[in-house]
Amino acid sequence: MLIFKTNEPQFFAKKEKLLFKNYLTNNNIDYYVLFEKNILIAAGGFGLNPKTKSIDLTWGMTHREFQKKGFGTNLLDFRIRKITEKFPNKNITLNTSQKTFKFYEKFGFELQKITKNYYWHGLDRYDMIKYPLK
Repeated sequence: MLIFKTNEPQFFAKKEKLLFKNYLTNNNIDYYVLFEKNILIAAGGFGLNPKTKSIDLTWGMTHREFQKKGFGTNLLDFRIRKITEKFPNKNITLNTSQKTFKFYEKFGFELQKITKNYYWHGLDRYDMIKYPLK
């Protein structure tokens, strides 16, 4: 859980740690991890949302010491390719914050909705979507 802790409180609230642990016990997800010298440096997953029938990108994070070095970019690109192979005609959705939504825009995600102070005071929720290529 060190990777999670290195992202508190800028990207995750401490109260989200239990949500993350519970998420990892879910059998209906694909979750990928990237290690370097036995250090977990990036992780992220995806899963089919049964309500919306879209694919949710989930719990993407990069260890603070390895941010801005391309690891998160490579892992996100990998996840998008996996989703496209497995679910070629599905929308990809995610929720993030004002701190990282520009990163996702570079991959073709479009902002759909902003919910102020959703995660905690000062950290807003940004709902985003990427439509399949036609």
